[in-house]
Amino acid sequence: MTDQGESRPPESTGKTGTAGRGVRRALIGGGIAVVATVAMIAITLPLNASGDDHSGDGVNAAASGAPGGAATPTAATSENAAPTGEEQTGRGPLTKAEVDRAKSIALARGALRSAETVDGGRGPEYVDTDLADSAEPSGDDARRVEVLFYDYGHDQLVKKTVNLTTGKVEQTDSASGMQPPPSADETAEAADLLIADPLGQGLRTDFKAATKGTELTTASQLTLRGISFNTAEQSAPADLAKCGQHRCVRMFTQVKNGPWIDTTDLVVDLSDRTVARIQ
Repeated sequence: MTDQGESRPPESTGKTGTAGRGVRRALIGGGIAVVATVAMIAITLPLNASGDDHSGDGVNAAASGAPGGAATPTAATSENAAPTGEEQTGRGPLTKAEVDRAKSIALARGALRSAETVDGGRGPEYVDTDLADSAEPSGDDARRVEVLFYDYGHDQLVKKTVNLTTGKVEQTDSASGMQPPPSADETAEAADLLIADPLGQGLRTDFKAATKGTELTTASQLTLRGISFNTAEQSAPADLAKCGQHRCVRMFTQVKNGPWIDTTDLVVDLSDRTVARIQ
């Protein structure tokens, strides 16, 4: 998901074809959702949100009873909720078993072994899995899904189209500049970087006040929602100029079972592991 503005197709390079419409759909749909999210920030900041440069915005709006659209933060979240069970048919929602199988097929035989995860490990960073675009003619009833990964070693989004019926990868596409919503793991990594950064002082201070003295040391102490930030669609200071080509994340942060803490003016560049302020 990108932040504000219309989506713009990036320069793309096909590994086994060109970047498909499924990758573009991830970007375009996200752009629409975040326009709503940014509007929500302006009108639904809770009364107990704190801070001049560090107050709180809605992480789990539905759970916390935040005013305004509870659906908006959900739209800004990646990783579709997968029902339990085995395989579905047709356009039924992907089950957890199908998601796990699609990921396994996509990474079989050492695929993408030269890629890097968000923390510099070997292999690509998993982002999301969704049904392939039903508008694409296939001529059969196979159940196809698109598995998205991010390669931090090359700053590229990689999409693998997996045929769950045959158990094979049918197409691999890659593109630079495509920024779908961050995964839960990416968002947690961004939060850890923010907590350790000098610009995270406001977050740490507000957390300590909200918890009556508990120090904030890890993302696991927060409820989080992440959205991607792309300067191709939104102006930003010079130190964020690479966002879009780099993987950059803004966050909604909340003390678990507590108040929101506004960190929406801060952006974490996961590619170079730095933090900067939008305004």
